[in-house]
Amino acid sequence: MALGIFMTLGILVSLGVFFTFIGQLDDIGRGNYSLLHVVEYAALQAPEKIVEYMPISILLGTILSLGSLASNSEIIAMQAAGFSVTQLLRAVFQAALFMALISFLLADWVVPTSESSAREIRSSAINATQAIGGKKGLWIKDENRILHIKLLLPNGIARSIEIYQLDQQGRLVSITRAESAIPFNDQWRLNKVRQTMIGEQKIEVRNLDEMIYPGNISNALLDALIIEPRYMSIVDLYAYRQFLQENDLDDSVESLTFWQKVFAPITVLVMCILAVPFILGSQRQGSAGVRIITGILLGLSYVAADKLLVQLGIQANVHPALNAIAPTLLFFLLAVFLLVRKQSHWPRRKD
Repeated sequence: MALGIFMTLGILVSLGVFFTFIGQLDDIGRGNYSLLHVVEYAALQAPEKIVEYMPISILLGTILSLGSLASNSEIIAMQAAGFSVTQLLRAVFQAALFMALISFLLADWVVPTSESSAREIRSSAINATQAIGGKKGLWIKDENRILHIKLLLPNGIARSIEIYQLDQQGRLVSITRAESAIPFNDQWRLNKVRQTMIGEQKIEVRNLDEMIYPGNISNALLDALIIEPRYMSIVDLYAYRQFLQENDLDDSVESLTFWQKVFAPITVLVMCILAVPFILGSQRQGSAGVRIITGILLGLSYVAADKLLVQLGIQANVHPALNAIAPTLLFFLLAVFLLVRKQSHWPRRKD
């Protein structure tokens, strides 16, 4: 079964990366953006595509793999040997659990880094402002100022900022440190600021509750470099939610995204279970094409139900956790209902 899942996943991810590559070709020639940058950008999108297509790949891969067994009468042989539905589900569940673990690790450890690297490659090639990202934060040159931002978040919010002010000769004249920065009237408002003024004779230090950043950072550059909530790790997203709540900012989108990421592995498992009832009743009937269409229709149904239920939940102010799990719960109940119906036709083992 794993082979069918990996083949399906490989095809879908390849298509996703290919379309990403095609979508970037129109930007070649903007600034220093070249074909090599497009290739790098598309390749770095692969981990995110794996996570995105994992549920539908599990569904299609399970239907095709078990469907092949049914076409060769192996399901019938398993029935005759007393192989129960529970045992079949256990075998399928173990394979799905492995894939769910891979998906979770990619989403939490690989995607945040690969996605930010892709955006940095694109933005640094297109925009004139220099920005360099690394494991310890983001460096931006703004005229005669150099900024180090430990974490740049959606909506232009930043955490742990250091601003190094240079004079015309390139000598350091001041260091400004702030715990956070929030956009305010097309400017940055720095909070909990400690400013060190370096003079020829003495060093002066002053603490401020807040101050306005005097520089001019391109909004386009910030938009290109920020980490979207869906690409953040669960730990970083949780910390971001806490920051928004502490500053009385709206965290509804971030809370919903957080719970969707928490429940994502469960969705993978449910997609695998959902495929089983459609195989139990097929046996030798139905070609591979019919099974593929069945899997695609089920996948599209899940995507449509997910979008619809989430939007309805947002409008009804449903708790983000319940809103995030609702589509998966609905399809889990559908899978259980279909399994109960199919199990009644499955020969019981005679002890």
